[in-house]
Amino acid sequence: MSNAISINNSVLMGRLTRDPELRYTKNNRPVATFKLAVSRRSNAEVTDFIPCVALGGTAEFAARWFQKGTLAIVIGQLTSRVWQDETDGRNHIAYEILCDSVQFGETKKQRTAREQQPEPAAPPTPSPAVQEPVQDNTDRSGLQILALDSITGSVLADAAYDLYTPDGDAVRQHITTDIDGIASIVGLKPGDYMITEVGTPADFRPVARSVNVRLEPGVNHTIHFPHTAVPNHTAPAPSAQQAYVLPDGVTDDDKDSPI
Repeated sequence: MSNAISINNSVLMGRLTRDPELRYTKNNRPVATFKLAVSRRSNAEVTDFIPCVALGGTAEFAARWFQKGTLAIVIGQLTSRVWQDETDGRNHIAYEILCDSVQFGETKKQRTAREQQPEPAAPPTPSPAVQEPVQDNTDRSGLQILALDSITGSVLADAAYDLYTPDGDAVRQHITTDIDGIASIVGLKPGDYMITEVGTPADFRPVARSVNVRLEPGVNHTIHFPHTAVPNHTAPAPSAQQAYVLPDGVTDDDKDSPI
């Protein structure tokens, strides 16, 4: 393992493009999603619209006190996730800021004065183009393991996996699914691998303990690991209202987003 130090810290100041949307994970954890319109330092006429995700108390704070047009300061980390388009099966990468803190960028007096002003008419010219994430075209591959209940489709946390080469050499060990049932690996060399489940969620067993997969260059693959409930265990019924699923949070105004 490399001893190199890496830094992932983002500081943004911009105005919210719309009111924050408050949702909840399957474990009832608050999640707020919103976008910041941020001007570039190199060219103030160009605006980027940055997706942001806040969790827990920060999410509740943002949803309660922030609204469209509020000047906000966001401190957090740049994150990425892979999602698959259900219509054509293509994999995409989404980037967003996972907020450590969300603060006001203006005083209460300034906010009140701004809110009392009428909104300006929409400009006739199109808004600056959003810098959309692009398909990963490097020669490295990504792997996303999804553990789920084969009957209800519910995701399963705390499933652990090892990744091996065909020769039996360990590439990654004890990769554990999060509360959304996902375990991710990035930066893999293309080729053949074997995924083995080494830790199973309580009251479940995998349909198959090991799965072979071939990773293509520059492609992010999603592998499903279905599970069945052990005898005398009642699998949880799917929620009537689908819970918000993280990653890591592309907002629902993104027409190509599955969220």
